[in-house]
Amino acid sequence: MNYKRFTRRPRISRSLSILWSAYLIAFLVGVLAIEGGCATDPHSDASLKQDARLTKGPFLLGVYPDRAALMWETDSEGPCKLYYGRDGKLDKYVESVPQTNQSIKRGFFIHKVWLEDLEPGRFYDYRVTGPGLEDKIYSFHTVPAKTDEVRFIVYGDSRTHPSVHRRLVEQMIKQKVDFVVHCGDLVSNGNKYEQWGPQFFEPLKGLAESVPIYIAKGNHEGNNGNFEKLLVPKGRKNSFGFDYGPVHYFCADNVTKGLKDNVQLDLIIADAKASDATWKFVTYHVPSLDFGGHKSAWAYPEVLPGMSKAGVDFDVAGHSHMYERFRPVAPSNDSGGSYVTYITSGGGGAPMHNVTPNVYHAVAKKEHHFCLFDIKGHKLTMDAIDIDGRVIDHVEVTKKAGSLDKKYVSSAIPMEEILGFQQKKLHLRD
Repeated sequence: MNYKRFTRRPRISRSLSILWSAYLIAFLVGVLAIEGGCATDPHSDASLKQDARLTKGPFLLGVYPDRAALMWETDSEGPCKLYYGRDGKLDKYVESVPQTNQSIKRGFFIHKVWLEDLEPGRFYDYRVTGPGLEDKIYSFHTVPAKTDEVRFIVYGDSRTHPSVHRRLVEQMIKQKVDFVVHCGDLVSNGNKYEQWGPQFFEPLKGLAESVPIYIAKGNHEGNNGNFEKLLVPKGRKNSFGFDYGPVHYFCADNVTKGLKDNVQLDLIIADAKASDATWKFVTYHVPSLDFGGHKSAWAYPEVLPGMSKAGVDFDVAGHSHMYERFRPVAPSNDSGGSYVTYITSGGGGAPMHNVTPNVYHAVAKKEHHFCLFDIKGHKLTMDAIDIDGRVIDHVEVTKKAGSLDKKYVSSAIPMEEILGFQQKKLHLRD
């Protein structure tokens, strides 16, 4: 018995020696792989060695006929690659290396890229890869070169209550739109970086990866640069325009400190005048007509005649947390221009404000909601949809030879009358 035990001990030692050698080899291979840096091949096993995470996005900042802008955020400062292509072939890529000054909170790194030389009216697939990261495959659709149809959503003030925002987004996803415009106030306090994830990026998952979100900055976004670092792609300013088929849309910043109202208004008017689109839309955060909530009158009194002379059709703002559609405002008596419909859409998730309907309203309601526009050539329909998917307002209007149909125009408010009413309200508030 003793002899047998003695003769078996060397075998155990040799087995342990072999296992120990294999462990050392595996350990050294792992160390070398990590020290070698981020793998650039999205299908390489080496790219999955580290436990990196995608902490925000991917998020479509803009889609055009031949290019698209995306952002995402990681908790690793290594470079990332976004692979993209058509028909499931991710045969192109762009590389993003977050700069030091882009790290606006310890452990979080923002990436923003443009995809160039795309073809109009095509679906593209894409995937974000990086140090230890290989995200899912998503897709988006570029703007067609020629189309007379477009379907889009406008809403605002989604801050404060992410659960309400999320329920609205779930309704939005059902609508299968081409783009979304946000009227601002994305978070309660934009200077607090920790709010951006739960209040804005998280509720928009499942939509913002495939549908571009165009945003007019709100006053709650703050002025420490978080909004710009996260959501303004390189080469684009806070105020910008874009086209989709029969629509020209301009998103304007009317809240950033130091901006002058008259300068911003001139910018909006010049942009609208330069467009020959069938339908012209403008969105900024603080409304120019607003009789509920904050009762704002941005750029009074020049804004109403200015919008009309520029040919604007719809002016959609936020700031006041309710739904408010005014009867169309007629051009001034002494000059030509368009009939402009003003809408306050601030029901995206913030605490609701009261609104009392009056003679100038078409509809005014205290409801969480979004506005769904569907345009086919010269015919426009709009449904305001609440958190449960119910339609709380419906509009149909057509254009012939650049003029709105007589039925819609017959309900118009004389511009001089609404300006006089605003003046009384403004004096009461002074």
